[in-house]
Amino acid sequence: MDVVERLAQLQQDVSSARLYALVDGVQHQVHRGVRIDDGAGRYSLFHGTADAPLAPAGPWLIDADIAGQTYTADLAALEREAAAVSWIFASQDLVGLAQLLQLNLDMKLPDGRSALVRFWDPRVLYSLAEVLTSEQRHAFFGHVHEWHLLHKGRRVWIGRHRDNA
Repeated sequence: MDVVERLAQLQQDVSSARLYALVDGVQHQVHRGVRIDDGAGRYSLFHGTADAPLAPAGPWLIDADIAGQTYTADLAALEREAAAVSWIFASQDLVGLAQLLQLNLDMKLPDGRSALVRFWDPRVLYSLAEVLTSEQRHAFFGHVHEWHLLHKGRRVWIGRHRDNA
């Protein structure tokens, strides 16, 4: 199912639902020849973190409504070309959702070190959803209605009411 069609369906029950794309900045640059930069409807998840200097190559949250139909269609095409895009349906505004996602950027390893979790890569996101406990899944995905991605060419999604990944 097309994510724009799914948004229309979801908004029948949750009128505040919005569509966001989570985009791998480096893959966008490789496949589109341009960097994603700060602007209306675009927010780097590295903003305000120690990784801020790496923002162009890192994860970007894009508000599909603000970005517009042409840009969103290009992101949908990029999703089919590379492991670079996943789609999030959430009720938060752009900055609020970005801040919630930023909480998941780092995880503590058993030896006490910190590791960056590349959940903006759909392959990592899919694997992450499979290994998390129910409690961890709720903590990680509980603030979104649905999170869609392509896995081996097939649309799967993770969300509050359905775990299909």
